[in-house]
Amino acid sequence: MENGLENGFIILFGLTMLYLASTSRIISHIRVLITQGILLFLICLFGHSDTPLLNMAFLTVETIIVKSVIIPLFLYKIIKKTHANRDDEANIPHFYCLVISSIILLAGFLAPNYMAQFKTLSPIYFGVAISTIIISLWLITIKHKIVSNVIEFIAMENGIFLLSLSVAKEMPILVSLGVLLDVFIAVYILGLFVKEINKEFKDLEVSHLSELKDCSEND
Repeated sequence: MENGLENGFIILFGLTMLYLASTSRIISHIRVLITQGILLFLICLFGHSDTPLLNMAFLTVETIIVKSVIIPLFLYKIIKKTHANRDDEANIPHFYCLVISSIILLAGFLAPNYMAQFKTLSPIYFGVAISTIIISLWLITIKHKIVSNVIEFIAMENGIFLLSLSVAKEMPILVSLGVLLDVFIAVYILGLFVKEINKEFKDLEVSHLSELKDCSEND
């Protein structure tokens, strides 16, 4: 029963990436991150019930407190200050984004059928995690808003977190702490970066980055 619930939550996690690819509303992207954080907690709860209590407590803080509360609140604050509500100018229309992301995710769902021989990996974990990472990286390349790129970077990290669960049923606290610290630093720096860019330009298009110059060039 638990294994069925675990696989169901993993599939739902993969489906959140389709919603991320199909909508231009940035606030909806943040809600996807909240949903992913909750799903990661449920995956850990039902799939790793034999994990030591200290490890489970840390994973709970990381998935529920950090991924579902702290980081989304920080992103909400950014979009409120910058008024970056939508990302309508992706290089590819959102319908085609959805189609391509669906193909990538389908490949991830089919991957377990060809990985049965790899007993050290949890195939469905691995397939959905790799799909999430690939979709996130691809969305980063086609989106124009810096805030969207930050969100997709966090979604990619969620995929890496799921991938780590596929490699080992018990993830050491030090590994979790390292990943969490990287995310905190990256989000904080990107938040400051977005704030400074917004002071110079009216919107947060990635294309504006090419217009930035080192202060020393003006001396």
